[in-house]
Amino acid sequence: MAYTTLKPFIFAVFFLASMAMFGNSVWRMARLARLGDDKEGLFKGIGERLGGVIYLAFFQRKVVQEKFGWNHVVIFWSFMIITVGHAEFMLRGIFPFVSLDFLGPVYSAILIGGDVMAFVVLFAVASALFRRVVLKPSFLHLTAEGPIILGLITSVMLTYFLATGFAVAGVHADVAGHEASLPVSSVVAGWFSGVAPETARTVWYEVFWWSHAVVLMTFLNVIPKSKHIHLLGAIPNIFVQKKDKPRSALTTMDFETEDAVWGVSKVNQFTWKALLDTYACTECGRCDKYCPARRTGKPLEPQQLMHDIRGNLYANGDKVLADRKFFDFLKAPADWEPELALVAASEEERQKGKQTSSEVLWACTSCGACVNACPVMIDHVDAIMDMRRYQTLMEGNVSTELTNTFQNIERNYNPWGIGADKRADWAEGLGLKFWGGSEDKEKFEYLFWVGCAGSYDLRAQKTMKAFAEILDTAGISYAILGQTEKCSGDSLRRTGNEYAFDALAKENVETLNELGVKKVVTACPHCFNTLKNEYPAFGGHYEVQHHTQMISDLIGSGRIELTEEVNKKVTFHDPCFLGRWNDETEAPRKSLAAIKHLSVVEMEESGKKSFCCGAGGGQMWMEEMEGTKRINLERTEHALATGADTIAVGCPFCMTMLEDGVKSKEAEEKVQVKDVAELVAMAMKKKPKPAAEEAPAAEDASA
Repeated sequence: MAYTTLKPFIFAVFFLASMAMFGNSVWRMARLARLGDDKEGLFKGIGERLGGVIYLAFFQRKVVQEKFGWNHVVIFWSFMIITVGHAEFMLRGIFPFVSLDFLGPVYSAILIGGDVMAFVVLFAVASALFRRVVLKPSFLHLTAEGPIILGLITSVMLTYFLATGFAVAGVHADVAGHEASLPVSSVVAGWFSGVAPETARTVWYEVFWWSHAVVLMTFLNVIPKSKHIHLLGAIPNIFVQKKDKPRSALTTMDFETEDAVWGVSKVNQFTWKALLDTYACTECGRCDKYCPARRTGKPLEPQQLMHDIRGNLYANGDKVLADRKFFDFLKAPADWEPELALVAASEEERQKGKQTSSEVLWACTSCGACVNACPVMIDHVDAIMDMRRYQTLMEGNVSTELTNTFQNIERNYNPWGIGADKRADWAEGLGLKFWGGSEDKEKFEYLFWVGCAGSYDLRAQKTMKAFAEILDTAGISYAILGQTEKCSGDSLRRTGNEYAFDALAKENVETLNELGVKKVVTACPHCFNTLKNEYPAFGGHYEVQHHTQMISDLIGSGRIELTEEVNKKVTFHDPCFLGRWNDETEAPRKSLAAIKHLSVVEMEESGKKSFCCGAGGGQMWMEEMEGTKRINLERTEHALATGADTIAVGCPFCMTMLEDGVKSKEAEEKVQVKDVAELVAMAMKKKPKPAAEEAPAAEDASA
């Protein structure tokens, strides 16, 4: 039987076998992810989710936020365009008579696009290879797999040009009349037109045609088993990204079910969305690039954590799948207990892969730099917090400092352990009013939530007094809770003590709801985030503002006038829970820009790309892990490099960390750290204060 007759049958067998292998790999991925817990709300708002896919996956909007991202865009869109032409390639392999020629001008556009973009891909691949082999960015995990994948992509393009080149050179009638639509291949054809006899050109055409088919299907089957697994996981992950609640909000826990496991220690306790996260990782290294823990020599590498979880899923999941029918897509058996824990018992065990360590989990500052940088919407912090919960609640694997902090909050409702009866002492002599009962909701528009730092930390108290002065000058109707106020619970939640946070959050929500509070303003981004984004899950729905947002509004509306000159050169440090987690970067800058003779200079890493101060995620209460440098020192150096004489902040924790950094650098005589409220109060035109109305004492407010 002639080769031309057998070829379609041979290719059909090869193609179907390749697709079966690929389908099996994808089915395995889906079944493994299905072993995770169910999660509600991931398919609500289909239209918005599809919009997210278009914006983030097809328009690559987060990818291009980094300069080299454009290289990925070129490769991505080149493959999208080339794929259309390759659909015809596959069909023709089985059915030689099939052609898209009937599309006319559209077909010509498909040919031109595929031919040109295949050429462009070669340059993009060369650029990526140069970056990996020569430039070697520190945040990239440089393994042999990267160059191999780039080599496969190059082979796909080269074999395409060689096969098409010989076709244009007169071997194949299919391309007759379309030479103008194959500009690059036509150039290649010119190299081969002199090859004689014609049968030799035919043989070479078939060699490169089959080479192209083999390389193409090899690449397809490498995808689920390599770093390019993200081609399968990224778009679904973007589609099911967290939409049912703010991205900074953690999941609540069920403390009513007996014998429940609190937190995550085994891979089946993750949600299937968390497992899908591990498939979506593109290995771009951006999470590592911006992670303050990794950059200061701590053991946390967000990208490696995702790989460890995925490796753990494979190691445990393949065993349970082996005992189930091939088409079984059910959840894991209720009695399934994965053999391999997520956290290794020793560093030696961890080095074997497929496990992480408790040191990795406790190095995180929950700053969200990894989440913000990730182009495919991976929630690294959620995974870390889930595993921290198990470490804290089930194993008691917390430091002595944290244990003391937990006890302080449980006994006195603040991390310092200072008596709760001292909470309002900072306000003595200021004439502030206290929100004492539900009837006060008619008297006051805003509750000024002071927070633990503002109540007990001497330095933070200066910020609270400055902000209170601004509120009074603007004529804002507000009150504080005094002794009734308790810790918001942020430090509890971010260190895995969800049980204590759950109880405290419910107490606070009950208090605020009974008092009829509707609007809250606070000078602590951690309290701001907790009240705004975490409390709704407990029934607390309030309009919450950060103090810099209110200050900006008051300046804009003319309720306060900045008439005094403040001759300072200022750089603003964005708090993670204000800028990154809550998208507020403009209000503090607008407030500073309104001050006469005050100039603002930006640090290289600012806004949503701001570098963490090092206090978040409960690190404020822990001894920082050993590394190459303390996180607050790294950030202080960023600020000092601007030449500013003042570092402006909008968070009491940032204030503490950066003041310590300035002292460590022995620069306190040249550089001050000031809250935005303090700088605005310095510039503000003072108004005569009306006589204070007699207000109930703090003790009465808590009665």
